[in-house]
Amino acid sequence: MGDGYRIRRKTKEEGSMIVEAAMVLPIFLLFVLFLISIVQMTLYSTALQSTASDTVKSISTHMYPAALAVQKWGATSEAGANPVKDGTDLSAGNQAESNWTIPRLSLTDWGSSYAMSLPKPLNEWVMSALEKGEGPLQKLQAETSESVLDLAIKPLLKPYLSSDLLDYDRIHVSNIIVPELKKGTRPYFGLVVSYELPIKVPFLNQRIVLEASAVERLWIGDTGEGTNKGNDGNDGTGQPEDFIKILEKPNPAVANKQGKVRAKIPPNASASLSVFYKSGGSTAKYLGWKQADADGYIEWEWKIGVNTTPGSWPFVIQLDDGRSIEVMFTVVK
Repeated sequence: MGDGYRIRRKTKEEGSMIVEAAMVLPIFLLFVLFLISIVQMTLYSTALQSTASDTVKSISTHMYPAALAVQKWGATSEAGANPVKDGTDLSAGNQAESNWTIPRLSLTDWGSSYAMSLPKPLNEWVMSALEKGEGPLQKLQAETSESVLDLAIKPLLKPYLSSDLLDYDRIHVSNIIVPELKKGTRPYFGLVVSYELPIKVPFLNQRIVLEASAVERLWIGDTGEGTNKGNDGNDGTGQPEDFIKILEKPNPAVANKQGKVRAKIPPNASASLSVFYKSGGSTAKYLGWKQADADGYIEWEWKIGVNTTPGSWPFVIQLDDGRSIEVMFTVVK
């Protein structure tokens, strides 16, 4: 009787252990897979950032000498083809090309001028339709811009793929910052690239996209960007406070702490913040492009690295129309 009772009790204990293992093992395996995914995403992000930084550094190093060579060759060709002209048309053409940029336009801004010319209530209907359709249309616009930039800029990334981890076909160029070379008021070149991971969110089947950005100053010496050069201000080189007003900046910034920049720009405009240290452009999160509110207020907050070299370093705020301002701030330990 006693032996039979002990056998049944032992069988029940073994059965309960099997049930517990069956419940805990899937959770443990999911946790392990989650850790593996985090490590993989970190490796992908590091490789993508390294590729973007190396590409931007190489292009920034060679862009200005190449531009001078092209300008000299173009001037020689123009002089040979039209010996009577004094070259004013060529300089105007070069200025137009050097001032070219890729703005981040809003479809609401496109339609507002048209809607205002309509009588009520048609103008309100058009504006309402634009606001409701802004999200999907902006997504379509972003995809279109991405396709165009992939054809022109993406091949430049291929020689700088940091490892075999990245798949070239999954890399896309989201945005580009084009420098102004004629007057040197915006000597910065930058890229924003994205990478679609081969893994998706479990159960939701949504894709995971990583983004990396890099900005470098061209090697053209001191150009005094962001200061008054005696222009009328229509080309964005007048007094900086006319279009960008700095409301708050790190004073001073402390290494391994948060830095915050707050500014006022035209209402609903988009702007990009780039921070430069001794080692080059900052790759911290939460920098880059943001959109101001209806009153024009915009702010960025990012982590200042623990190994940041103390000293005075610049940050640059650039609007979507190309106007920019450079401000110095101090970093201390």
